Formats: sequence, C-alpha cells, structure tokens
Amino acid sequence: MKNTLILGGGIGGIVASNILKNVAGDSMQVTVVDRELNHHFAASYPLLMIGQRKPADITRKLTNLKKKNIHVLHQEVQKIDLTGHQVSTNQGVLPFDYLIISLGVEYHTETVPGFTEYALNAYDFDGVRKINQQLNNFSSGRIVFFISSLPYKCPSAPYEIMFLLDQFFRKRGIQNKIELTLVTPDYSPEPLAKPKVGQSVRKMLAEKGIKLITEAKVLRIEEKALILDHDTKIAADLLLGIAPHWTPEVLRKSNLVDSSGFVQVDLHTLETNYPTIYAIGDAAAVKLPVMGAYAPKAGAFAHYQADVVARNIYLLSRGAKPEYTYKGKGT
Repeated sequence: MKNTLILGGGIGGIVASNILKNVAGDSMQVTVVDRELNHHFAASYPLLMIGQRKPADITRKLTNLKKKNIHVLHQEVQKIDLTGHQVSTNQGVLPFDYLIISLGVEYHTETVPGFTEYALNAYDFDGVRKINQQLNNFSSGRIVFFISSLPYKCPSAPYEIMFLLDQFFRKRGIQNKIELTLVTPDYSPEPLAKPKVGQSVRKMLAEKGIKLITEAKVLRIEEKALILDHDTKIAADLLLGIAPHWTPEVLRKSNLVDSSGFVQVDLHTLETNYPTIYAIGDAAAVKLPVMGAYAPKAGAFAHYQADVVARNIYLLSRGAKPEYTYKGKGT
C-alpha cells in the first residue's frame, strides 16, 4: 500500500483527500495532518460577518473524514525532510510516498503597527465573529476596510464584503448614517481580470456611495484612523482589515519557496522541484505565464488544483503516466 500525506485540512487538503481516496480505494493510505480540530469554511466568512450564517453552519470536525477511511492526525508540522520523505510533527515522524502541501497562509497582524490594537481581521474566524458583534451595535459612523499588502487571498472578497455591509445597513434602514470606504494597494478592483471588470466594480461601488481608495500603502493604524503614505489619514469609527499573508515558517525555512516565501510549483502539475512532492492552494506560487504575477489565491483554485494532484498521484502509484493538468480553472 502506498502512503500519501496531506498537510493541511483546508479546502485543498479536504478535496485532495476525498478524491484520492475515492479513486485509489484500499491501494492508498491517505492521511490529513492539521493543527486545528475543525475546518471553517472561509468562503462563508462574509455571510458570517453580517449574521446570515452562524459559526456552527460553517464549521465541521476534520475527524469526519475518518468515515471515508481517511486518517486524520491532530498534529503541528515542524519540519519537512524533502529527500528523506518524512515529516516531523510535535508528536513524531510521519513517512510518506507522496506529499501534498496545503498549509495555506498565516495572518501576521503584528507586522502592521496598531493592527492588533485597533483593527479586526476580516479573514480570521474569530475576527469575523467579533466584527459581527460590532456591526450589530453599530448605528452610525465611518467603517474603513483596508488591505494591508499584496498578495492576499480571495481578491473578490473585499468587494463582496463591502456590498454585503451596504446591504446589511440598508436592511436596517440606517444606510444613510453609515460611510463605507475600501482601501486597497491594487491600482484597480480585480486587476488580473479584464479592464471592464474593474470598471464595472468601480461603477457599482459608486452607485452605492462606497468610497474606493486605490494604490494605497498602509503605514500604521491608530485609534480611529488609518495612516497611509504621504501623510494621508483616513478617519474611521470601525477599522476592518486583511492582515499581511505569510506562508508557515516550516515552509519558509525549506528549500521549496521563492523569494516571497511561497512554494515554487510547476504551473500545470503543481509538483515542486522535488518529485512526488506537491503544493496546492494559497501557499503555492502559481505564476501567470504572461504577467509574471501570482495567480489569484482562493478556495476555488485550491479545489481544482487538488483534483489534478490527487488523480495524478493515483496514476503514479499504479505505474502509469500522469495525464491531468491544471488549466487555471476556478469558479
């Protein structure tokens, strides 16, 4: 029996484990390792923020995977031996024949002065729950949503959140008492899409009276204020933000990453420079061949990357040639 180790129980890890077990059956031992007990479905965070979802609605125990004969280990990854084909965790050493790295990113609020003290992280499960509490008690004033730095995952989410906030306050009949502002380092909404997309989003924001500040560099956060470069000060009664994204330290200290700390992979197979070791999802440095920029990082892309990798691993384990390629598919 071959052994595939999957690091991370996010969308990529869950999809990879399900597909690989479905196609390989008893010929493959599939193990998911995660330091958390639960999976929180991040795509529903914006709805959790405005109260259209409850925490229990978007939370599942990772141990549910055991029902499908997938092993689940509640452990923290500490080191990856790329040539020795084993992973060290806080509870021991795990050998593997194939490895799928799906560890995602971490949010480092401490790298933006004042973030931890004066802002709430809109991409963090606990942070979103706190935002919901704040919104329920918010009746008038200025809400500023900011993106700390590039790259950040799910580039559509900030705009979705702004439109949902507008909807939330309109339903309460107090939209005219609320001022919404979005601050982004991008030069335009959805810059990797066609120009018409950015123009359309700008128009929709303007129609709803939502202010947009582009090409902004966040320097620090003060009490009730966002400080940008050129001494620009944005006043706010509630500050919501996206913290800088880092890959986990175990990856940054490996030979897998590029200069930005993301795992270098083949654009079409997601294989790293080490055979039988793959990386998918937010931690993977999937570069666009024309622009040279990172492809968007989102759960939909992780899903389809996981599908390609899982099916190719099964073929390899049978002595066959991999035939699946990732074509940048998303939703």
